[in-house]
Amino acid sequence: MVNVLVTGATGFVGRHIVKTLKERNYRVVCPVRNKEKAVSILGSDVFIEWVDFSDINSIRNLLEETSPDVVIHLIGILQEIRSKGITFERVHHEYTKNLCEACKGLPIKKIVYMSALGTSDNAPSRYHRTKYLAEKEIMESGFTYTILRPSIILGSEQRLFSDMDNLTRFLRVILLPDADSYHFQPVYIEDLVCAVLRSMETETTDNKIYEVCGPDRVTMKDILDYFFSHINRKVFVLSAPKRFMYLLGKVVEFFLEPPPFSSDQILMMWKENICTGEECQAFDFEKICGRPAIGFKEAMERSLMGYHKLR
Repeated sequence: MVNVLVTGATGFVGRHIVKTLKERNYRVVCPVRNKEKAVSILGSDVFIEWVDFSDINSIRNLLEETSPDVVIHLIGILQEIRSKGITFERVHHEYTKNLCEACKGLPIKKIVYMSALGTSDNAPSRYHRTKYLAEKEIMESGFTYTILRPSIILGSEQRLFSDMDNLTRFLRVILLPDADSYHFQPVYIEDLVCAVLRSMETETTDNKIYEVCGPDRVTMKDILDYFFSHINRKVFVLSAPKRFMYLLGKVVEFFLEPPPFSSDQILMMWKENICTGEECQAFDFEKICGRPAIGFKEAMERSLMGYHKLR
């Protein structure tokens, strides 16, 4: 039986990956911060152990105990909580560096890392720059790897839906940066799971970086208009310049932790969140997964069907 270690297993993407791995009879190992929470989310048929990712020995002990064949590395944050030491530098770069160091000398066949579209060494956001540093650690680790850079991920657990649902229960006008002009290329969660698992299973993805996108380019206004129509709520989505929203983010950060949005999240929009194939190749779903990626409308329908059950 193949052993697969999954970091970030209790997150949105992680829980879907763990579920699919179990269905395919892989042995799944999950290093976590909260064992009780992880068992309630992932079930008791997964090997779950507390690990401190700031401690290389803590990681190493679990690796030696469980002997994973593959590591799927999903740990990441979109917002910092500096008062608790939760920063991009620590979670993205330091934790990845420690994981790679702990893996040295062990017979791990491959590391699959979920990065983010827009990642670059010269990106203006610290989010993207620390993701790049994590990629570099993996590429220089000596292990075979595949790095995936997805656009926004659609699924019933997408936090955007619950955040907007809660925000607009009483506030029916929302202001978003370039809401009607900045484009995403959403990928459905089932497609992303396929990309991760096939990257783990096939040699054709060895030592490659992929942009991972669905077939359609849409704006945030498109996504939210679709969402609000499905929950039967009239909400006005207004577009504001990114520069204004960046300054507003700076003000909000001063008073709230974590803020509803941050200045760094505005800097993440340094270029459109779409697959261009300029810096690395686009993930070919038909070739690697054996089917085309799911389109925006079908992905939203499936996501919102599941979201209604979670509300």
